[in-house]
Amino acid sequence: MPSAKPIISSTCLRTRGPWLGGLSAIWLVALSAAAPEGRAQTIVPRTVPVQMSQQFSIIPSDRIAMGNVSIALDDPMMDPFVNPAKAVRVKTGVVSIAPYFYSQSEARGGGRSFPISGVGTLGKWAFGGQFATQQLDRTRLNWNAPLSEQSASNQYMTGIVARSLGRGFAIGASAYVASIGAQQGIDQLYSGSDRILQDGSASDTRVGLTRQWDEGKKFEAIVLRNSFAMTHDVHWPGGRVFTPPNSFTTVAERSDFFRDQTTRWGAHTEYVMPVGTQGWNFGVLATVNRLSHPKIPDYRINNVITVPRDPGHTNAFNAGVGMSRNIGKATFGFDVILEPISSTTWAEAERDTVTRRGVAIPRGGHTVDNKFRFNNSLMRFGFERMAPPTDSGSHFGFQFGMGVNSIRYRLWQTDQVRDTSRIQNERWMEWTPSFGLKFRSAGYEIHYTLTSTCGAGASCRPSFGFSGDDVTVAAPSSGGVIAAPTDALRFNGGRVTTQRLAFSFRIR
Repeated sequence: MPSAKPIISSTCLRTRGPWLGGLSAIWLVALSAAAPEGRAQTIVPRTVPVQMSQQFSIIPSDRIAMGNVSIALDDPMMDPFVNPAKAVRVKTGVVSIAPYFYSQSEARGGGRSFPISGVGTLGKWAFGGQFATQQLDRTRLNWNAPLSEQSASNQYMTGIVARSLGRGFAIGASAYVASIGAQQGIDQLYSGSDRILQDGSASDTRVGLTRQWDEGKKFEAIVLRNSFAMTHDVHWPGGRVFTPPNSFTTVAERSDFFRDQTTRWGAHTEYVMPVGTQGWNFGVLATVNRLSHPKIPDYRINNVITVPRDPGHTNAFNAGVGMSRNIGKATFGFDVILEPISSTTWAEAERDTVTRRGVAIPRGGHTVDNKFRFNNSLMRFGFERMAPPTDSGSHFGFQFGMGVNSIRYRLWQTDQVRDTSRIQNERWMEWTPSFGLKFRSAGYEIHYTLTSTCGAGASCRPSFGFSGDDVTVAAPSSGGVIAAPTDALRFNGGRVTTQRLAFSFRIR
């Protein structure tokens, strides 16, 4: 039987591509649509437990079913798209087709995606690319909504070029653009609306550097810039609305138009080294992001009105350690990551305003200031039993893992007009169990992965069917959700079940 040659050279099997976070934990939980949920050179802040990252998980990954463990483990399917310099490590060309389908509980919509990607080398040069088309189901629709409002279409495209510089060095660059007709989770952020039409775009450019040593040590660094811009055309029906404690108010039908814009600069670095002679690897990472929010929508979340805001900015960091070990056919690893974030937003006066104390605020001055301080953390564990890629013949294996994302923040809110201030604390956890099957033979690999992310107030029971409370219609990430609520959140994040297939074919 012919030998099943590895897609990535054996010297690269312990390398580590950067991880996404979140909203994110949007893949680059952060803006690049090239990395799946759970990784992050980009860090996505969220003040509301809305699920947003599954939309951008468009690049095939070998570690999703292992809880996205990434610091001290390689991901040969994804690494070239996360750090373009790693494309030079591909020794045989590979084409991957990786459709996936996700659904959200309580009829909150879902999506289906069809990505095709490929990477190959030519001498010291390497090239890669990816194209994906995606359909998202919209929610909050009128019973007779036209077809154009029932679903939205998104398209993503990425290009990669890299070159080996010798002595273990490589450098690469990538560019990504997306046309986005809708963003996952936004329908849940305008409570009381019956129609939300979205339109926008995203882009990501990055330069990566890698360095390998003969003794197995590896270093990488990435700098990136990405942007995200969406418009939200929100329609509110008229009628009688309950007003606490026991009255009703008649409101008129209306439409609002909001912009959501974020620009991000980021830098990321990782270092991995072997430890001892028993197959252990140890890795560390560090990331810094600077986000500018020139436009932030005025959300209405479960009838909790968020304070109107105009500009804002966010400074986000993470630092993590990870370990992995190979024991025969078994591989396991874990990551521990801390993610401090600080964010400031404010509302600007549309006209000259006088405060309660009689102080004049000129047009454009701050009427409300919001300061957020996050202390997030992320833990991941994964296990795999599979024959090494260098083994000949056909092999069957399995993976399982768990990711736990803890989000905690404190909001300091000052109302300059009313001369009041308040402090609000919010916290929740998101659990993501995962399971996968793998089959590898000469010339191709097949992966199946099932994940279930349960947010605040949701059960982690995955849905395998296509009925019940899950609407199954089958990831750069967004700039996140920086909403400053005026009261305690009462938001059920729901459960998102994702099923994906990945077919990888080698081109000799």
